[in-house]
Amino acid sequence: MKYFNNKTAPIYVYDGSFDGLLCCLFSMFELKEMPSEVVKRYDGFLPCRNIESTDEKVARVKKGILRKMGREALKLGERAYLSELAKIERDVLEYFTLGFSVGEKLYRMLYENCVARVNGAAKYTMNERHRILQFLRFSDSDGLLTAVITSKANVLPLIAGHFEARFPQESFLIYDSSRYVALVCSGGKRAFVPLEEYYQPPPNAEELKYRELFKMFYDTIEIKERHNERCRMNHMPKRFWKNMTEFADANSASARTALEKLKNNSEK
Repeated sequence: MKYFNNKTAPIYVYDGSFDGLLCCLFSMFELKEMPSEVVKRYDGFLPCRNIESTDEKVARVKKGILRKMGREALKLGERAYLSELAKIERDVLEYFTLGFSVGEKLYRMLYENCVARVNGAAKYTMNERHRILQFLRFSDSDGLLTAVITSKANVLPLIAGHFEARFPQESFLIYDSSRYVALVCSGGKRAFVPLEEYYQPPPNAEELKYRELFKMFYDTIEIKERHNERCRMNHMPKRFWKNMTEFADANSASARTALEKLKNNSEK
């Protein structure tokens, strides 16, 4: 990279956010060095540099990216970062560094390793977002919609806008059990809240009835003679099943029990 000295810089330690990674980029240009590694935590003995994240640095870097490379470059870099693939931080930094040198033709330079890796990681993230939008199931917990997901990529920032537009008058919570963080949206505001554990509230009788009806619908529309377990797992990967209403046998059993109690009480 023409901006940097040939020497290798210490390990960069940042706060684990995309904005923090942009601050790493700021420090790279300020110090004219390429970090040997970019990590969220480091307890080793090699030289390291703690990168402070500030709004001013983030704004300056974003402005520079938009002016030199365009909005699509910033979007691709963030989506690649959210993939959380191994060493993706270094790939994103190299990608933006190259972009400052070549400008908007960055997108056509797929022969460059960093460009190819960033594009691949961005596609990986968006594919996972698409699956989560397909297989996410909400439950009504006394007026609060709640859902649990188990995602390979960090898709919560990418699905928030979709559900805010879909449920503008609702309050909802989506918990990512892979990252121990919850997206909470209410009244046009959103927040990402760290949670070590989260358990959905017990469903009330009305929610249980709707779960049972949904499972009944799922079971009814299947053509039994054409049942193909392998095909179903190809279109609906099994890793999502534990969070999906139609596969929650325990919930269905409790729903049937609740319905029986309601029926018995109504007959008395």
